[in-house]
Amino acid sequence: MDNGLDVLRGRMSDRLITVADMLGSGYKCTADVGCDHGYISIYLVLKGISEGAIAMDLRKGPLSAAKSNIEEFGISDKVEVRLSDGLEKLGKGEADSLVIAGMGGKLMLSILEKRDIQGLGIKRAVLQPQSDIPEFRGYMRGRGFSILDEQIILEDGKYYFPMLVDFTGADESYDKAIKELSELCRCDAVRLADRYGVYNILRRDPLLKAYLEHGREVAGSIISSLDKDQHPERYAEVAGELSDIELLLDQF
Repeated sequence: MDNGLDVLRGRMSDRLITVADMLGSGYKCTADVGCDHGYISIYLVLKGISEGAIAMDLRKGPLSAAKSNIEEFGISDKVEVRLSDGLEKLGKGEADSLVIAGMGGKLMLSILEKRDIQGLGIKRAVLQPQSDIPEFRGYMRGRGFSILDEQIILEDGKYYFPMLVDFTGADESYDKAIKELSELCRCDAVRLADRYGVYNILRRDPLLKAYLEHGREVAGSIISSLDKDQHPERYAEVAGELSDIELLLDQF
């Protein structure tokens, strides 16, 4: 298993490894939606994070590749491949955990909206939207789902923001983190958390600092090119974002 895991790690990006590791351990079965080559499903089983997995994709090509990879690593009895549009073909009680990585935020939200996640028996998930991340975090908060952890990954010049989410409604970690952030910066902690991730801020993640510094450059450039009188709303929006960035950079 260890040799197989080493071989698999050599094929996976740091982003995929981080996403898989964030799930933790102790799961019976994980639904891997948009599984592509099936590497996350295989990794979860080989590392003992989950006893089994269902590698799901709506395209036959990736599923065929995933099936070949699963067979190569000798775990066909533990990882099933399934043609499915999102969670459409997942039955109640089949999975207690979920991974969705590498999709646009709106597409990922539509997948979550189409099924009753709690009714399916899914307790936790690692979700890594590629876009619309503030809106995505806001949706989690609005539904009463608790973000338990977040990471920042810089890969090939692009930043990624995976998050570990609890769907049970029983964990109060996120509320406590928001309170801590509010006391730290005397600010609209919810807005900052939606934009940048409360745990990334509280741990003063070095990659967050780099991300903020880049954001400051971009926002400053936009501000300098905008006519405040002709575009007052856009100017105010960017100025507000720049103010938030400066506030957070002061914490480093």
